[in-house]
Amino acid sequence: MKNRAAIVLLFVVVAVNAEEKKELVLSLHDRVIATYNFLPRNLDSNARDAKSKELDAFWEYVQARGPQGLEELRRELRRSDLPVFFNYDGAKLLLSLSKAREDQSLALVAIGRADLRDIQWTDYFYTVHSMAVDGLDTTDAALKILGVQFRVVVPQHALTLGQDFCLLYLLLPTDELFYLDKLERRLFQEKDVTAIKSVLLVLGYTVTRKGDDAIKRFSEDASKAEDARAYARNIMDDTKSVAKAALVGRSTGSFDSLKAERRKLLARVSDEALLELEQLQVELRHQ
Repeated sequence: MKNRAAIVLLFVVVAVNAEEKKELVLSLHDRVIATYNFLPRNLDSNARDAKSKELDAFWEYVQARGPQGLEELRRELRRSDLPVFFNYDGAKLLLSLSKAREDQSLALVAIGRADLRDIQWTDYFYTVHSMAVDGLDTTDAALKILGVQFRVVVPQHALTLGQDFCLLYLLLPTDELFYLDKLERRLFQEKDVTAIKSVLLVLGYTVTRKGDDAIKRFSEDASKAEDARAYARNIMDDTKSVAKAALVGRSTGSFDSLKAERRKLLARVSDEALLELEQLQVELRHQ
């Protein structure tokens, strides 16, 4: 009887040890593959709820591992061969764990690999916008929205931002050196008229010689869609009108100080901020 009890006890110990080994063998990389091997757009509501619990468990696992979990997460986010949804959800997890500049930059790179069809656009917008306000290079993440009919509703301000003003909010708070050349190249490569108009609008708002020259060249390019060329001409006409508009209620600061004020202003997503932006554009065009 004692021998039987000893055998049972040995079996239990072996089973427990085997389970512990299995836990150790299952690396964070294995967990990423197992947890994120799906596309949210393919799930019904019940499957989405179930998968949400799995994602919560993954976040809790990484958080519980402390510094080691954080380093393992960084290592996974540096890879470009993982399930596509992990790029965004993993980046959000990293941002929740660290405010370090290098981690924010890593998260931005991962976000740039995400698929907007699987992401809530409002969350994407505010995530990237907050990083733009922090002065990071959000260019690639911002240009990503040109591939869809992107828009964001801001109910507290009764405001709907179309693709064009979303792009503006994701770029103008950052340094022009990050995005101006890429925006110009995208203008002449883009085929979708809606996306072209978004790029034209933002180029006009940059108040730069490079931006104005790109708009003019586009307007004169007979190979481009006439609808888009007409929009470019409208921006040029508006620019001339703004430059001639009277300055009311305030004196004009220096060009650089006005650009700095505009970056600060665009930290606010509201209709009031957009109205103030128009006044700043007048002042900038008077320089």
